[in-house]
Amino acid sequence: MAREVSGYVTRPFWEGLPYTDIHLAITPDVLHQLYQGVLKHLIEWCQIILTKEELDRRIHCLPPGLGLRHFKNGISALSQISGSERKNMEKILLGCLIGTCMSTKGITACRAILDFIYLAQYSTHDDDTLTYMVDALKTWQENQDYFIFVGVREDLNIPKFHSLMHYVDMIKFLGMTNNFNTEMFKRLHIDFAKKAWRASNKCDEAPQMTRWILRQEGVQMFERQLPPPLPTSSRTPISSTSTTTHTPTPPTTSLKEPQPILLPKFPTSPNKSITLIQSQHRVPLFGAHLKEYLDLLQRAKSKKPATSYPLPFHGVDVYHSFKFSLESVDDTSDEKDVVKASPLGGGRFDTVVVYTGDEAETTGLTGKSSACSLNASLMIE
Repeated sequence: MAREVSGYVTRPFWEGLPYTDIHLAITPDVLHQLYQGVLKHLIEWCQIILTKEELDRRIHCLPPGLGLRHFKNGISALSQISGSERKNMEKILLGCLIGTCMSTKGITACRAILDFIYLAQYSTHDDDTLTYMVDALKTWQENQDYFIFVGVREDLNIPKFHSLMHYVDMIKFLGMTNNFNTEMFKRLHIDFAKKAWRASNKCDEAPQMTRWILRQEGVQMFERQLPPPLPTSSRTPISSTSTTTHTPTPPTTSLKEPQPILLPKFPTSPNKSITLIQSQHRVPLFGAHLKEYLDLLQRAKSKKPATSYPLPFHGVDVYHSFKFSLESVDDTSDEKDVVKASPLGGGRFDTVVVYTGDEAETTGLTGKSSACSLNASLMIE
């Protein structure tokens, strides 16, 4: 039909139901309405106004930043863009529009819609935050005609933009948008469909996928029944003699649980010479510092410091990057960031902040020290 409305159902089932408002059954959907709808349209309009080449050039020139994805080839060549990729585009879009041919009115409209998308995802709301959403939507409505003025659209009668008007009322009625975000079920699709299909032999896969899922559930149920592991400090070593020995552990300056670090499967430079490391990575004292670290580990076992002996090896594996989970204030974020330290191509040495005491906090710099650019890549023996 002309307005893309199905003409086959002329008498809906809910027409005669009392006390029924069918519109309340259509809940807000952050993934498909905001990211794959509103933001998708907004990016396409910006590509038309600036041209795809100019927007890609600006995205390519952005410096690396914490929590930001660097699209080194721009975004115009991407296909089948996922929700997480849309989120990464959202973080950098506004900065790429400053100083372009887009007027202040157009940039204000983009800022307002981006503010609305961020506010709609709050895990808790009160009267103030809902007022922020109303103000952001009002700012968008006051400036949205810019896209009609420049000829990008003839009108803005788009259902997904219209749905923004109902977000505040639906949050008041149903709660936060994360209660009914379809992104959750996308995650379950990966666990219960994609992984199960990969585990099959791709022939008559349905029974195999079902069996694989049942086995995974069985393993998880068994793990829940296991007693929690004992802390390392409470384990008693088994000795053949009556004398109990204690294995010393290296001293530490912090009682916090170490943050997990994910290394690549293979090192960038396996068994790289220590001499080359000292010259290429600009760490002339790496060998001496490595001896001091080994001395710290073996201090309780060896009477003679390790610094008085030559190193028992001549090379170490070198990794130019690693990933770690970002600590969130509300412990709801599972985002990972990448730290790189490489002498290649002129060198890139990221700056990191390291815990140095138990009083360190996520939201401040007290109890932390800043490691001025990782001059040496992460190295593992």
